Amino acid sequence: MPELPEVEKARRLVHDLAIGSPISRVHRPIIDDKVFVDVASGQFERALSGRKITHSKRHGKQLWWQLDGNDALVPCFHFGMTGAFVARGIDGIQYYNSKASGTGDWPPRFAKLVVAFENGVELAFVDPRRFGKIKLVADVAEVIGQLGPDPLLEMPNEEAFAALWRRRSAPIKTAIMDQKVIAGIGNWMADEILYRARVHPETRANELSSTQLEAIRFRVTEVVKVACEANSDHDLFPDDWLFHHRWGKTGGAKVNGDAIKFIEVGGRTTAFVPKLQ
Repeated sequence: MPELPEVEKARRLVHDLAIGSPISRVHRPIIDDKVFVDVASGQFERALSGRKITHSKRHGKQLWWQLDGNDALVPCFHFGMTGAFVARGIDGIQYYNSKASGTGDWPPRFAKLVVAFENGVELAFVDPRRFGKIKLVADVAEVIGQLGPDPLLEMPNEEAFAALWRRRSAPIKTAIMDQKVIAGIGNWMADEILYRARVHPETRANELSSTQLEAIRFRVTEVVKVACEANSDHDLFPDDWLFHHRWGKTGGAKVNGDAIKFIEVGGRTTAFVPKLQ
C-alpha cells in the first residue's frame, strides 16, 4: 500500500513534469464511481480542462493539485491499496510489488484517469484494486482537516510528540498508523520505525517510557527522510532495514541474523524481531 514516501514520489512526479503547462485533455477510460467520489459525468473534465497546475501538494497520504483561477475546484487523490500515478514513456518504482508503468500500452491497464498537458506530458492514475479515491473539493481542508501532522513537513517537537500518545491505550503499532495522530505512516513504515526504535508493536501507546518515545520520534524522522531521499526506490533503502525481509511471511525470515516473527496487531500483519523488541 502506498505510504508517505510513495505519495511524495507521485507529488514530485507531477511537480517536475506538469507544473505550469495547460491541461489539454482529460479522459476517463472507465467511468468508475467507486474511485471517483461524488463526481458527476463530465464534471472532472470540465473542472480541469484548460487549467494549469500551480502546485502539486501532499499531506500524509493525500495528494492534491492546486489549479490556477480563483474559482478552481481542487482535484484530490488518495491511492488506497494499489493506486499510483504514472507518466507516459517513463518507467519507475511506485511501491513494493507495483506493476504500474508508463512504458507499455497507453493508457495503461487499470487507468481510471488520464490527463494530457500542452507540453506533451501525459499522466495516468491507475488503480487495479479500486480502493483509491478521486474527489473534487472547493476547499482542501475538507480532505485533510482531520489529519495529524505530516512528519516530513511538520514533525512535532519532543513535548508535542509525547502528548500524542498519553490518552491512547491502543497498541503503538495501531496508534502510529492512525492518520488522525500522524499522517502518512502505514504498515511497512510502522514496522520499520518500531524495529529500529526497539519497541514491541503490542506495547500500549500510553505506557511508553520517555526513552521509548524519544526513540520512536527519532526513527519516524529517520525512516521518512531516508525513504523520501531515495525517492521511494526500495533498492536504495539501507541494507539493514527490516523492509527487505518482511514480505511474504516466510518461515525462517531474518534481518541482520535475527529471526523475524509475524503476528497480527489491530488486524494488520506485523513483522517484528523478538530478540530486539
